[in-house]
Amino acid sequence: MKVAAMWVRVMLASLSLFAAQQVFAAAKTLIELDGDTPKPGLATSWSKVKAGEYSFQLDPAGDLGKGVMVTPDAVKSSLESKLGATFGVKVSAKGAAAVSVVFTGDEKAFLAQVAKTKIRAGQDVALALESSTSEGSIRAKKTERPAGAGEVKALVIKSEGGVILAKAMDSKTPQVKSGDKVKVKGDIKGIKKNDSIFFKPGTKEGEVIVPAPGSLLQ
Repeated sequence: MKVAAMWVRVMLASLSLFAAQQVFAAAKTLIELDGDTPKPGLATSWSKVKAGEYSFQLDPAGDLGKGVMVTPDAVKSSLESKLGATFGVKVSAKGAAAVSVVFTGDEKAFLAQVAKTKIRAGQDVALALESSTSEGSIRAKKTERPAGAGEVKALVIKSEGGVILAKAMDSKTPQVKSGDKVKVKGDIKGIKKNDSIFFKPGTKEGEVIVPAPGSLLQ
């Protein structure tokens, strides 16, 4: 019986890993480069708006894997997380199928990095790589995406004594402003500096925010 149970656990772990690999393998880039010449990827067309700004028209049939279509939110999350530090990238939606990308630095180098940056379907990554720990009703899941309605996306500075110190990067609630440093009650196994966390503010214990039940995610 012990051998059978162990075999089942190994098979389940293998299936989860396979699902995750399928999602990542299906990830594509906005454009591709043929030498120095950009070619369509998830973007069917693009144009230089002005120095330091490009506009990309997204392919409505652009598949990120498992039938999930590309969206401005997926582009924003992927480009800002990967290119924000080096090129100061800021992405804004222009309707349901276009984005404006503002950047700093060398234009040729920027386009080369855009051609290397895969656009990820965050919700599929969460499903494929779901892992959780618990502290009461708090769960932790690994995922990449922008903040949802009423939610805060924050970058971890440190975690100590069941409290996470982080900087709010994207806030969809008036209780926390983007750029604010926040203390969040929660203990996520393996959390480290520069990881992203997501939470919906609930109550407060002094300066510490207690997330709404089940809303603290990694």
